[in-house]
Amino acid sequence: MSKIINILNQDGQLVVSSRQISEDFEKEHFNVVRDIENLIRGILKNEDTYNHLFIETQYQNEQNKQWYKEYLLTRDGFSLLVMGFTG
Repeated sequence: MSKIINILNQDGQLVVSSRQISEDFEKEHFNVVRDIENLIRGILKNEDTYNHLFIETQYQNEQNKQWYKEYLLTRDGFSLLVMGFTG
């Protein structure tokens, strides 16, 4: 069965949120954020930029009203991250 990914339009850029990825791939969100930040560290070691792949943002939890970090991923960022999930 194929999964439907909820794609957002962020200032003309098509993106998917790290929370959507965690839900669709049945992973804890903090683990998805950790994996994204590991990718970012690797990119920075190569003195490259990552803002065309990952956009850091935040969301407010409905229950406790606290703000938490999340990332918006472009198609290339999504592909890079998910390749690590699927091998």
